[in-house]
Amino acid sequence: MAADRLSEYWDIYNRRLQRVGQQQRRNPVRAGEFHLVVDAFIFNPAGEVLLQKRSPNKLNFPDCWDCSVGGSVVAGETITAAMHREMAEELGLDLPVTPADNYLLQPHSHWIEAWFAFQTDQPASALTIQTEELQRVAYFDLSAAHEHLKQIGFNAYTQELQRAWAHIQQHSQIDS
Repeated sequence: MAADRLSEYWDIYNRRLQRVGQQQRRNPVRAGEFHLVVDAFIFNPAGEVLLQKRSPNKLNFPDCWDCSVGGSVVAGETITAAMHREMAEELGLDLPVTPADNYLLQPHSHWIEAWFAFQTDQPASALTIQTEELQRVAYFDLSAAHEHLKQIGFNAYTQELQRAWAHIQQHSQIDS
């Protein structure tokens, strides 16, 4: 059985991020319309990044390594609320999420991806993973993370990971 929730509802947006409707996930998004997705890279104080290995039951890219956390924004949610929910659901992690944590909005063919970056001192062993969607999580140095993310047919997130690390570095200097 697939781990994806095909009966959930998404808000649908135009290119200007104006809400133009709502539909169930199971239905294809029409040309020129988009649904929202949130993704994040989470770093520990040592500068390692948390990656998740997707469940073999996922419809898309089962058994592949992926960013730290991510998922679809459901109808009525903001990207910050969706990011907080996804971290809680997938990792049991309760980190505050602010608009400043969002470092990139990236349009694709039928979705717009909102990228976030976070830092936590939680070890991977302290996380409670959602086994319906994930097999495991682990921290990797940036070089090893890039290698794990190079998979046939799946986005290696090279630029997104580099930008997330730069975002964390910039914000840790501001906070100091």
